[in-house]
Amino acid sequence: MARRLRIAVFECERLVDHLPPALHQGRVFSYLTLLQRAFDHVSSLPPAQLLPDFSYSPPSVAFTGFDVKAEKYPADLMNFEGVLISGSLSGVYDEEPWIKRLLKEINFLDKQKIKTCGISFGHQAIAKALGGTVKRNPKGSEVSVRSAVLTCKGKELLGTSRREFKLHYHHNDAIIDLPPDLWVLAYNNVTKYQALYKHPHLLTFCGHPDYSHEPKVLEHLLQYDRKHLLLHEQLIEHGLENLYAKTDYEWIVKQIMLFFQGVLETRSTKMKI
Repeated sequence: MARRLRIAVFECERLVDHLPPALHQGRVFSYLTLLQRAFDHVSSLPPAQLLPDFSYSPPSVAFTGFDVKAEKYPADLMNFEGVLISGSLSGVYDEEPWIKRLLKEINFLDKQKIKTCGISFGHQAIAKALGGTVKRNPKGSEVSVRSAVLTCKGKELLGTSRREFKLHYHHNDAIIDLPPDLWVLAYNNVTKYQALYKHPHLLTFCGHPDYSHEPKVLEHLLQYDRKHLLLHEQLIEHGLENLYAKTDYEWIVKQIMLFFQGVLETRSTKMKI
């Protein structure tokens, strides 16, 4: 029987505050539920679609959410195989108490070598906590479906010959200066650091596999951006036109599963020899 992974989700936004009630229709929309549904979907794929990443049944993943904006954290991280830090509509440079606390928590996770995955805001928060610089992206925003090109090290670590992957994006910020000891796994022409890894316990992605599983959520967030004049109209229109383009989020979710299972750690150990 496949192992069940228990992952603590540090929820860095209350999505319900930014989505219309009509979207819900009896369903809960939070980063926790989006992630759970995306990972449940991948766990249930037929064997032929899991190859070559899994030659056996993939693990089931049980997420437990913690509202870090309210500074709520697990009492004991030993109850979990790792941590996943979600997206947010905030910036990691915002001078808010909950963000300062989160950065301190990330430093603890790093020192204890607790497996931690960062998505979008979480990707940037990990870099900032470790000494990197995050600012408004001087090359502009990324929204909707975008491609990221894998580096040679990214291909080796993720065990693939593919050139690139596609995900949904929704961010205005970028990591400008990289902290030490992080490997760059992917890049594109707008955001230099698209995916990062630190042996043996940190993995991050700039894009959103959770939005890719349910792009309707991102559609409403773009409408929220339009209403509050947070993005240029041309960029919003372009994002909406490409919103339902095919992505590689299932492959990214598989890589996150392999990371929490320790497969990437085994690969990166060999790469360091």
